[in-house]
Amino acid sequence: MRAWRLALCAAALLSAALACAAGEAAAAKAGEFIAKSQELVDAGDRAGAMQCLLQALELAPEQPSIHSHLGYLYELEGQPLKALESYGHLLELRPDDAYGSERIAHLFYGGEFPRRLRLSLLQFSPASFVTDQCLLRLDNGGDPLLRQIAYTTGVIFPETMKDGAGPISADIPSAGGQGVVGQATFNRVCYGYTAVPEGDDLRMTAMVYYPSTLLSESGNDYAGLAERIAHIILRAHCYSRGAYSLPQMTDAQESEVVRVWLCESGPTGAEQYQNDMFVYDIGRNRTPEEWLREVAHEWGHYALPRMGRFEQPEPYASGVLGEALFLQLLADEAGIVVGEPWPSLKARTAIEGLWGDGEVALGQLLTETRERTLDRWLAEGPNSSLSAGLGSDAFDYLVGMLLWVEAAHGHEMLRSTLEKAPGESPADFYYGYRQAVKEAAGRGPLAIGAGAYSPKESTLLAPAREGAMRREEVTLAAGDRLRYPVYLLDGPATVRITPGLRETKLNLYIDALGPLPLEAGEPVSLGRREAGWHTLTLEAPEGCAPVKLTSLVITTGESDVPAPGL
Repeated sequence: MRAWRLALCAAALLSAALACAAGEAAAAKAGEFIAKSQELVDAGDRAGAMQCLLQALELAPEQPSIHSHLGYLYELEGQPLKALESYGHLLELRPDDAYGSERIAHLFYGGEFPRRLRLSLLQFSPASFVTDQCLLRLDNGGDPLLRQIAYTTGVIFPETMKDGAGPISADIPSAGGQGVVGQATFNRVCYGYTAVPEGDDLRMTAMVYYPSTLLSESGNDYAGLAERIAHIILRAHCYSRGAYSLPQMTDAQESEVVRVWLCESGPTGAEQYQNDMFVYDIGRNRTPEEWLREVAHEWGHYALPRMGRFEQPEPYASGVLGEALFLQLLADEAGIVVGEPWPSLKARTAIEGLWGDGEVALGQLLTETRERTLDRWLAEGPNSSLSAGLGSDAFDYLVGMLLWVEAAHGHEMLRSTLEKAPGESPADFYYGYRQAVKEAAGRGPLAIGAGAYSPKESTLLAPAREGAMRREEVTLAAGDRLRYPVYLLDGPATVRITPGLRETKLNLYIDALGPLPLEAGEPVSLGRREAGWHTLTLEAPEGCAPVKLTSLVITTGESDVPAPGL
């Protein structure tokens, strides 16, 4: 036994010695490649130098000097993200390396602030960052979509502000961007990043410029405001891209950055022009929800397609639609984060923590917007003459119709509606919805959420909950009635309700004709219908047990269900 143990020890020592020798040989060979790369760089052969360094990296990945030389070569090649990664590896291996720290600081502050970063690199950044996650609920009911966001904090000078040259200036455009009405000066900036769908790659999305306390005419400190606005813009970006694939961008446009200018002058409000957003009169006190509304409004103009041109209250409705959509998604995310749906106390508290400035009356803002737009569209009906108007009523009517599409069908149908609108006029978006329905019907049944009913024409003993995206927890008790606008295609159609509890028995009316007995889970034929808007009414008869309704499911096309005798 003793001899066997001695043999094992000898074998282990021999193996270690061989490994050490192999490691020394690999390190020596890697050193040769490094020396050769330096010669090739001096000779102008950067490609050959890079090949040598990559070969050295395979042999000795833990050798700091390889990462140092790679960083230098990537800088020469104009690849700052790869250079930052190499210097990051260098500092992981040798945390006190002065050259690596110096080069990283240069890449951040020596010229253009990095347009690309990785979350793993932020630990080496000379600038302070706040990181967070953005969550978006998808139509399929699976796990929420997660995106990483990050933005800078502290004193950072704009990248275009040259040493000793003083603050930078920006032209303030007139309404509609037809001219210049003045200039404002800025000497601070907050940079914001959003992550690509997979991995921890970050792309610069926004720059928020503001004057320092010394530059401010009133001596105000706007650093906190700039960071909050950057934070909300990053979330709005994640919402618009994740839910609606907007704004639509070419590969070249993906690298464009939205610039936000916080101006002390001008009338209270904000304006968007191309890739610039101007927020005026920033020294005036605003409620948190007013700030949220203004940022969401301008992001709506940036991300959503133009929809107008209206005479009142402004030419295009994309800003007000953006307010509603992105603030709804913000409220919904708060419910996801705390595990209790909006407007629970925990969800409302989460919004207050996000803004960090006391009570945020987001629920009231959402309710007021829905009453003015969504409920207006439902009350007027989809065939109203307002669909052809250009005044403020027609403006709200269009916004209400698009909010109804989101409430009734979800993100994908609204995205399809916006995508299929052939132009900018209100009529184009009504047409876009009809085309989206045709496409969706070709794939199968089309669900309409229970909360998409018309409040003015419905009665509920137990009011529905005003959820983040739509009315939720819709329960019919005996004597209750719900009325829904439904767009049907030409031909036969059936409807059923979910959930499919067979003991549920309701009365169904189509365009005031009926009643038809409707049992949950069983489709009822609506007969052949002409293409266009119709009205479906659900009624709970006397003696009916309360029914918690989820959706109406519409199927178009030939059906084996007998037609009703209407």
